[in-house]
Amino acid sequence: MLQTDGPPAGTTWFCVRRNGRPKRKGWMAGGSLADLTVRVGALPGDLVEVCVANGLRPVPLNRFSRVFREEVRGLVGMEVAFGDRVARFSPTQLLAANRRFERALEKFLDSHSISYDSFAAHGSLRAFFAQQFLLPGAEELEPTEMFRGSTLIAPEPTAGENRAVELANGISRWMIRNLSAEGGLPYKYWPSRGVESPADNAIRRFLASLSLARLGKLRGSAAISKAAVRNLRFNLARYFRNIGGGRGAIVETTGAKLGAAAVAALAILESSAWTEFHSELTMLTTGINSLADEDVGFRTFFFPQERDGENWNFYSGEALLFWAEAARHGLECAPSLERCAAAFERCRVKHLQSRNPAFVPWHTQACASLFAQTGQRAFADFVFETNDWLLTMQQWNGLPPDLRGRFYDPRRPEFGPPHAASTGAYLEGLADALALARVTGKQDRATAYERAVNRGLRSLRQLQFRGPCDHFYISRKNRVMGALRTEVYDNSVRVDSAAHALLAAIKITRPVEFGEPCAAPA
Repeated sequence: MLQTDGPPAGTTWFCVRRNGRPKRKGWMAGGSLADLTVRVGALPGDLVEVCVANGLRPVPLNRFSRVFREEVRGLVGMEVAFGDRVARFSPTQLLAANRRFERALEKFLDSHSISYDSFAAHGSLRAFFAQQFLLPGAEELEPTEMFRGSTLIAPEPTAGENRAVELANGISRWMIRNLSAEGGLPYKYWPSRGVESPADNAIRRFLASLSLARLGKLRGSAAISKAAVRNLRFNLARYFRNIGGGRGAIVETTGAKLGAAAVAALAILESSAWTEFHSELTMLTTGINSLADEDVGFRTFFFPQERDGENWNFYSGEALLFWAEAARHGLECAPSLERCAAAFERCRVKHLQSRNPAFVPWHTQACASLFAQTGQRAFADFVFETNDWLLTMQQWNGLPPDLRGRFYDPRRPEFGPPHAASTGAYLEGLADALALARVTGKQDRATAYERAVNRGLRSLRQLQFRGPCDHFYISRKNRVMGALRTEVYDNSVRVDSAAHALLAAIKITRPVEFGEPCAAPA
């Protein structure tokens, strides 16, 4: 962490906000919090974002990326100076704008027409920590101390606290509230700008359909089940195509992916109105079957052919999970359990040749389903092997407290950055691994998996927009409440982050049962 080089800076950042919008903002001489709301002219109904700088440290430009790294955004502020031109960016100011340190420096240079070379020769940088507070405009109310623009979720839940249920409650409310009249959900939303991203991804959209369908079943809620059907109907109308030969696929501008077909088929399989989509389900099943491969288990793209093989770690598991669940439901044209087992073995071999954590959660769920139907220990043993390996990537000690519980291996950046969607997906698999460990009497593993699940829930709840201390800078609060930020220092909202977290919460609340095969969809 940074070491400060002297006395406090004596400056305080304030931003008076009403409904998330700034009314007044700036830097002022430090003073007591007791009269700060009066000094800045805050009124009842306002919130005042406050950062009290407590030390500044010079930063050489060649150490910029080392000091101003993503992990400290929202904790560390930055001062940029060039001659008499000085800009100081508080930690919460950068968070509220969802602005990286690099971008803040670029904007300063652009606004003053300063070249990078000139700044390198004559400019200066300083970093500082700051205590963060949220003050209500009404004087009789107490201020809240924040950590990185939020309040901390404790390492362990309190008595009576059910984090899986609370997580699911918030996500389901966000989904229902943001479901359009046509049944669509926003794929990606930028809270700081108040706009949706033009990006798109069909797999992630169908994950929302699947999660809502499962939640409707879990709660016996006709309203949630109907919302799930509307969303599924919207997604199928947008993406499903007959590609010939009795095959259906989910077609996007970038091609047709095995994973998209598998997740869409899973969403139909679990829909309360699955008969409405029986034709699409049959064609998707035929399409998925056509991509089975004798060497690696599954090919990954219907088209374009040159992309085949991409995202194998994800798509092979999604396909195998659909196969397993189709067999469990007794679906027409579902592959036999023997064919599922053969595909599993091919995937197992390829994974062990080049391990990747993205492989683990989907194949864990597929193996749990196959174990429930066959009782073959090979499926359970592989779940334990892969999830034991995955546990080494969950972070806990030695990092800021709001990051605890996420999954990230800084020694293997090629595995991808930390992300709410990744944590949610890993928890889906770990929930099934935990259920398997319990049913097979692996108590030590069950203890380790349960700890990992609880820590992951802590991380997801930290990322969830929960109240004023998370969304004080957001004007369109209905667009974010209950959703999950991508990271504690990146407030962008994506539908798969919510869907994976909801699917994990459902599995934690109602673990997979290892009994008789279930009946066909009804």
